[in-house]
Amino acid sequence: MRPRQSPRGVHQQHNVKGKVREQYWPGTLMGLGIFVALGSLFTVATWTLLDPMMLLRVFLVLCFAGNLLPYLRSGLWLGMARLEWFLFNLLAVGPIGTSALLWLNFLAHGPTVTAEHVVKSVESDRNVITYHFVDHHLDEFWFARSAYRDWFPIVGNGVRITEADGLLGVRVVVEKEPVVIGH
Repeated sequence: MRPRQSPRGVHQQHNVKGKVREQYWPGTLMGLGIFVALGSLFTVATWTLLDPMMLLRVFLVLCFAGNLLPYLRSGLWLGMARLEWFLFNLLAVGPIGTSALLWLNFLAHGPTVTAEHVVKSVESDRNVITYHFVDHHLDEFWFARSAYRDWFPIVGNGVRITEADGLLGVRVVVEKEPVVIGH
């Protein structure tokens, strides 16, 4: 027995009602996500004392978690094609979500602790100066020991570093300032 033919345009299954729509907001958020991620990478990510591999894991989870949701209830409901849904998660949800978590952790930090650290040596590139401290402070976070040359005048034999615990429990460097430490 052959299944009965359905009239043109009518589906026998009730859950096939979604429709991909032409819309611009997903592409706009994808483009915005790239720029937000780049801006956060060069600012707040360097101030956050988090292992770079852990940050990469958080980023990847946020990029691909949306693809684990059923497409019909998420992507198609928003009017996106499958590829558009995949790219939306990869280029908008992941970067914007990771950046939002980093900024939230940095901006809503707890009480600060300030300490002065004597500089043992300085590595100098074209635009970036990286400090090495006598007490090995921040040795595992080279990006937190670095500063752009034009941020402040580079004078002194030490650096005053202000740190705090962020809202999400990850330590952040709130301020760095070169100082002269008396012998």
